[in-house]
Amino acid sequence: RIGCLPEKIKYTLEQFAVTTGQSVKLIFTNPDATDHNLLIVRPGALEEVGMAANEMARDPANANSDFIPEDKRSLILRATPMIGPTRKTQTHVLRFRAPAKPGIYPYVCTFPGHWVVMKGQMIVAEDLADVPAMLEQAAPKVVQHWTMQDFVGLQTSHDETRVMRGMQAFEKARCNQCHQLGGHGINLGPDLTDVRKRFQGEKLLRQILEPSAEIHEKYRSWRFLLDSGQVVTGMIHSEDQELIEVITNLLTPEQTRTIKKSSIELRSESKVSSMPAELVDVLTREEVIDLVGMLESEGFQLPAHLPNHQGPHGGSGAAGGAGGHGHGK
Repeated sequence: RIGCLPEKIKYTLEQFAVTTGQSVKLIFTNPDATDHNLLIVRPGALEEVGMAANEMARDPANANSDFIPEDKRSLILRATPMIGPTRKTQTHVLRFRAPAKPGIYPYVCTFPGHWVVMKGQMIVAEDLADVPAMLEQAAPKVVQHWTMQDFVGLQTSHDETRVMRGMQAFEKARCNQCHQLGGHGINLGPDLTDVRKRFQGEKLLRQILEPSAEIHEKYRSWRFLLDSGQVVTGMIHSEDQELIEVITNLLTPEQTRTIKKSSIELRSESKVSSMPAELVDVLTREEVIDLVGMLESEGFQLPAHLPNHQGPHGGSGAAGGAGGHGHGK
């Protein structure tokens, strides 16, 4: 069973595993105020199918279509129609046999722009015991440790393809685990929706590669020396008269450390940002440039003839951007 999280542009289930050739019954429901569909595509085909759906949006004749690109049918294994508040139904059932070839098959909503964030994975394995190793193998790997010297003469582009790739880089580098973009994501760090108003080009890139260069006052990290001699460093999640909850690792924000104020011997402000500097090291050079370009742009904007849908990072109809993907994007 896979549903849609209201106003989140997310599926309720973003991963499931099946064995090769297994019979699958997928019940897709959409209680959201926005129409969505679900396409299962071949490994590595998500961007090609997603961009083809974006291209469909240019033609007013497709305004109320299911946004299933006919010229990409060979890349699409299964597809539901658009379901939701403006459609005939809010539920659709897919019955099929899992592929005979093991792999990680993405599933995605192809309403233009949604495919960047509204997606999941169907892991097809010969044995379910193989799944953890398959996911580990597919996880982003470090490309290299990027520095400002690697981007001398930085030139960004704001065309639709590069902006969409920048949105994917935002997700790949897990920026959405700490930052909101147009109302989506987690607000452990500064909201990046209008970051382009403060930073552009190399200045924006420096904020990404050297997060300790300028730290927002609200999101500073603190060091606590305890009477046990232990030092705890992190961002304050909450504080009352007796206790302080500290997030010691922004990559696992749900895990906090509780400190009794009576045990604190010294409390000092850290000059090091809580944001890990190496997050974008899993991106290629082009992906880093596309990320910067996306953040400094207006993002992907839906044509005016399409229904008023919420974009992947919030906003009305924009999939990125000051009213869409979030960072103006």
